[in-house]
Amino acid sequence: MTYKDILVHLTEDPRNVARTDAALDLARRFGAHLTALYTLPPPQQLYYMGEYIPAELFQRQIDDAKKKAAAARTAFEAAAAKQGVPSDWIESDRLPADAAAHFGRAFDLIVVGQPDPEPKDPLAVPPGVDVLPHELAIRAGRPILTIPYAGKAGTPGQRVMVAWNGSKEASRAVHDAMPFLTAAKQVVVFGVDPAKARGTPGAELARHLARHDVKVEAAHTVADDIEIGEALLSATADRGIDLLVMGAYGHARLREMVFGGVTETIMRSMTCPVLFSN
Repeated sequence: MTYKDILVHLTEDPRNVARTDAALDLARRFGAHLTALYTLPPPQQLYYMGEYIPAELFQRQIDDAKKKAAAARTAFEAAAAKQGVPSDWIESDRLPADAAAHFGRAFDLIVVGQPDPEPKDPLAVPPGVDVLPHELAIRAGRPILTIPYAGKAGTPGQRVMVAWNGSKEASRAVHDAMPFLTAAKQVVVFGVDPAKARGTPGAELARHLARHDVKVEAAHTVADDIEIGEALLSATADRGIDLLVMGAYGHARLREMVFGGVTETIMRSMTCPVLFSN
């Protein structure tokens, strides 16, 4: 198994370059084709203008969005050509999660960005971007590689941590991440409060991965005074991890879903790329 067809989500976002660079790096590494999915933000109705909205205002917003999309396409195609990566471009006026879930099911991996955890102007955030990884982890049926909002992603996948609790979501994440795991210099199967975990202990998963020639070790910690998500974040920092692999959990299978505490903590405070799967 490898990643031969990768989709990266772009939109009106200054972090497009970081996501593009990370996706191009992955495409070169795995010999993959890279497709950019650009979602056009819908025209915004300003609440203080009342019911009457001049048609030219909407058209001006649409034209501006398309102009920015054209500039983003030029930049993406130039970057892909420079790296020698075969690429395609898809443009959609659907909300990001709708578009990415629709198109993304036909790809091996979907690359998205972490929402800004502390936006200075929430109204300036493109609609739907703030919940993109959350929704896709449940809706797309594909592994979601989320690039942190802050800092540089670098080259994810050299030192990988698998957040393991024996659940089916964690098992799915492990097997969705196999191209990363088999190529990594080091993989740590990491459990928090192992006595409370479900199913297979981390040592048995490590043995399974070793049979796939993964350079793996098992480790665990006990989180007496902090949340599990905080324990995982601390472990990734202490060990110099550049990719965290974990299952994504949702308490409700609704569009407005309420996520489990661990997933939400990681989504809000990630310091390295995270591969989510469900």
